[in-house]
Amino acid sequence: MRYFEENPEIFAALVAAIAILGGLLGSIIGAKIQANGGRDQAAAAREAATIAAEAQRVAALWTVRQIQIAEFIHSARELVRLSALLYRISDDDAEAARDRRNAAYQEMSLRSAEIRLIAPKDVVSAVFATVGAAMAVSDHAQQYSPVFRARHALTDLAITGDDTSVDAARRALRALDEVSGDIFDVDEALQAVPGLSNRHISILALHSVERTSQEALRQKMDEVELVFVRVLEKLVDAARGMLKSEDDVAPTVPAQRRRWWRRAARRWGVTAASS
Repeated sequence: MRYFEENPEIFAALVAAIAILGGLLGSIIGAKIQANGGRDQAAAAREAATIAAEAQRVAALWTVRQIQIAEFIHSARELVRLSALLYRISDDDAEAARDRRNAAYQEMSLRSAEIRLIAPKDVVSAVFATVGAAMAVSDHAQQYSPVFRARHALTDLAITGDDTSVDAARRALRALDEVSGDIFDVDEALQAVPGLSNRHISILALHSVERTSQEALRQKMDEVELVFVRVLEKLVDAARGMLKSEDDVAPTVPAQRRRWWRRAARRWGVTAASS
C-alpha cells in the first residue's frame, strides 16, 4: 500500500485497468447469458410451433374421420332403405329404385375405402362388417323382391278382382303355400288366374321350385335387416371411441415453457417461485 501511496499514478492506472477488465468480463458474461437466453427462447418457440402443428394435424384428422364415418353410415342406411323399398313398390318403379340402390352401394364402397386409409383397425373392421351386412340385405332384395311383387299382384287379384279372378287367385295362393305340393299343380293354378301377367306367373312358378314359403322369405328378410342394425350399432360404438365422443376432444396446445427465464433466474440467484 505504501508503494501505491508513493506512486499514485501507477495506482490510478491499475484501478483503470481493473475497471476495464471488469467491464469486459461483465460484457462477456452478459453476452453469454443473453445468447443462452436467446437459444432457449428459440427452442421454446420451435417447441410451441411443433405442438401447435400437431394440434392442427389432430384436429384435421378428427374432422376428416368424423365426416367420412357419418357419410359412410348414411350411405349404408340408404342402401338398406332402398333395398327394403324394392319389396313394396310396383314393377314399373322397380328399375328406378334399383338404380338408386346401386348408386348408394357405390357411395358406400367409396366411403369404406376412404375410411380404410384414415381410421384405426377396429373401426375399419366394423366398417367392413357393416358393408357385408348391408350387402346381405341388398342381395336378398335383389333375389326375392320380384317374388314379393308378384305375390302382391296375385293377392290384389284375390281381393279386388271379379268373381272368376278372385277364386282362381285364391286357389293359386293356396297352391303356392303348400311347399310340399306338386310343382305342376302350382304352375297350372297360376296359369288359370285371369289378369296375372306372364312375368309374374314365371317368377312365382320358378320360386315354387325352391319350395320356400313366403313366410320363410319374410323371416329371412327380417333377419338380415336385424343383423345390419346390430352391426351398425357396433360401428357407431367403435367410431365414438375413435372420436372420443365421451371426452373433451378439442385439441389444446400446452402453455409454452419459459425455460430461458428459469435458467437466467438461476444464474442470477433468483428462485423460480419469485419469478
